[in-house]
Amino acid sequence: MLRSQQERAKPHAELDHQVEVQPAGLNRKTHRFFDRTNLMLFAGVAAVRTLDYTSTQHFRRLGNKEVLLTNSIVDNKPLFAGIEVAGTALSIGAAYWLHRTGHHKLERWVSIVHIGVGTFGDAHNYSLGPAH
Repeated sequence: MLRSQQERAKPHAELDHQVEVQPAGLNRKTHRFFDRTNLMLFAGVAAVRTLDYTSTQHFRRLGNKEVLLTNSIVDNKPLFAGIEVAGTALSIGAAYWLHRTGHHKLERWVSIVHIGVGTFGDAHNYSLGPAH
């Protein structure tokens, strides 16, 4: 009780140096954006997008129709390759935005989900037989 009376008697300027307040977000563990884990994840995203390109070309050669895009877009190889590159860049950009806003677990999950969904789609594309 004596101490609290003494602290009340001190001017506020003297108390300011004793109290250090940090925002809650600064205590989170951070990492460099292009660390080993992200580089591996981004390479995985690029690989899955490359497989999407090749698997889509494969089933188009078999006479199957594209469902998500038009056949004319997929058959235009430079355009379709550009869309795949843009998809990779968008995934990395979303991860960077989450990194900058402190959502480091979500930053990694963007690539993990992209790889998982892409792998499923690629396997499906390669499993398609000739069109009937």
